[in-house]
Amino acid sequence: MTRTELFVEQRSTRMLLEVGIPVNLQGFKFLRGAIIEVVKEPELISFVTKKLYPLLGEKFNVSSAVIERSIRHSIEVAFVRKGVEGLNGIFNVHLYDYRYKLSNSELIALLAEKIISELQSLDVDNPIDVYKKNDDENNKDDKKK
Repeated sequence: MTRTELFVEQRSTRMLLEVGIPVNLQGFKFLRGAIIEVVKEPELISFVTKKLYPLLGEKFNVSSAVIERSIRHSIEVAFVRKGVEGLNGIFNVHLYDYRYKLSNSELIALLAEKIISELQSLDVDNPIDVYKKNDDENNKDDKKK
């Protein structure tokens, strides 16, 4: 695992905890996986039900319906626990009021975009291509050995 992949995984985990999603829910790992995939391929956020959920379903060996329902349940739990304060705290801005509950794709998109912007601020040339660059570097190292 490269440093960038580790950063994305750790940061997505921290943000989900800040939002109020408990680790013991299945939706937590599905959300983390979704965020990581969207950071790798941002266009997936436009095809959540057609591409992202099936991709996660293959990865976790469950159906797309299980992915969707587990994520929705996790968001509901988070909003019962913390409301929008957790989400507003991540962005240090009052984005949403207590009456608004995010959809699955909105939460995934918001958190993935936050991670992409953090990667850009870390002087990474193109955060979307980071995985490809690191894979190329690893392959070169393997060939040298």
